[in-house]
Amino acid sequence: MKNFQLIILFLCAVFTATAQTVKNGNLIIGKVDSLHSRILNEDRKIWIYLPSSASDIKYQKQHYPILYLLDAESHFSSVTGMIQQLSEINGNSVLPEMIVVGIPNKDRTRDLTPTNALTGPEGKKYPMFKKSGGGEKFVAFIEKELMPHIDSLYAPSPQRSIIGHSFGGLTVMNIMIHHPELFNQYVAIDPSMWWDSRKLLKETPSAMTDKKLLGKSLFLGIANTMASGMDTTKVLSDTTGDTEHIRAILALNKVIRNHSGSGLQYSYKYYKDDDHGSVPLIAEYDALHFLYKGYTANKPK
Repeated sequence: MKNFQLIILFLCAVFTATAQTVKNGNLIIGKVDSLHSRILNEDRKIWIYLPSSASDIKYQKQHYPILYLLDAESHFSSVTGMIQQLSEINGNSVLPEMIVVGIPNKDRTRDLTPTNALTGPEGKKYPMFKKSGGGEKFVAFIEKELMPHIDSLYAPSPQRSIIGHSFGGLTVMNIMIHHPELFNQYVAIDPSMWWDSRKLLKETPSAMTDKKLLGKSLFLGIANTMASGMDTTKVLSDTTGDTEHIRAILALNKVIRNHSGSGLQYSYKYYKDDDHGSVPLIAEYDALHFLYKGYTANKPK
């Protein structure tokens, strides 16, 4: 019932909100921008959502928080719909109005993996992984090209968030561990922490001890990818490749919880009734509530 209510909420958010922006008979929820990346040596499309108040003269000096969204082609509609519903529809002010910058993929495996590796969590080699390991270049693109481009257009506030799922969640964790200054808030949904024999997971403990995460926030969503009869306790003693994905995520959760002195504001949730494919929607909703718990709107009069 709870999941059904959330789906209805999402549908209401999308269709109630987008009905406010109609152009030439089309419902508009954002716009497509593009820029050439010298770092990646290619042109990149960017999907941008602006709150409706951005066109109001009262808000001309408003500096909105900004959320960067990986795998935009999969999550842009759901995230922008929820943000619009929770920040401006029906008088809601659960969240602040914010800008969303969606980054659709050109080569997902290349861009969203921090190192080159050929094997999956079960040890099988995948030809598609041959071009993996471009994650650091992708992060450099975000930091040195995309962020300055967005800042020059919209002058957002310093509050920056990033959301990623699966390989996107791996990228979120790579940025938080190795480039924590880039964002204030991190959302990793069922991240592929098994990648490259858990290399990033092994690097996490040292990053949790140097106070670079002080004041940062992380929400970790964990999907149920286990076979029937297995639970989050039993799976820890399993050694098969079929459970490596969730075991690596549970290990990440343990590392973070064991370093509570890092100053990181942390929350996680295990979604028993959602698998790897269905978990993003509800996890995005819960993550936004966690990141802005206690938020009070302060809008111009």
